[in-house]
Amino acid sequence: MILLDTNILSEFMTAPPAASVRAWLNAQNTTDLYLTSISIAEICFGLQAMPQGRRRQLLMDRFELFLTTAFESRILSFDQDAARAYGAIRGQRRALGRPMSNFDGQIAAIARTRGFSLATRNTKDFEDCGLELIDPFSFVGSAQ
Repeated sequence: MILLDTNILSEFMTAPPAASVRAWLNAQNTTDLYLTSISIAEICFGLQAMPQGRRRQLLMDRFELFLTTAFESRILSFDQDAARAYGAIRGQRRALGRPMSNFDGQIAAIARTRGFSLATRNTKDFEDCGLELIDPFSFVGSAQ
């Protein structure tokens, strides 16, 4: 199973998404891909920060359709197990001199407690979290 980081999700809000990311996604079993409620919050915040207008409304509509049609039953929440892992992950990263954002810590914790890999463009942000990391932006067409 693979958890998609916010930057992978937001890549599909653009037209067109990077060819490598599109190819990587097409090589995956769709039912193995998951989102977090944290990424949804990040995207919703970003959309709300945009100026009012047709572009913002178009992106909001596209995002809502994407969630309800592609991922409705595969959205993971930050639960008690993830909360405990979050403390351990952020504490370990801080001790290594590599602090991370709250959102990234929550996403890493959800992935770790579920035993999922994490697909992200920002692999350095998630190093030393006990996760298998995948960078779809570097995908060249072979099975991963």
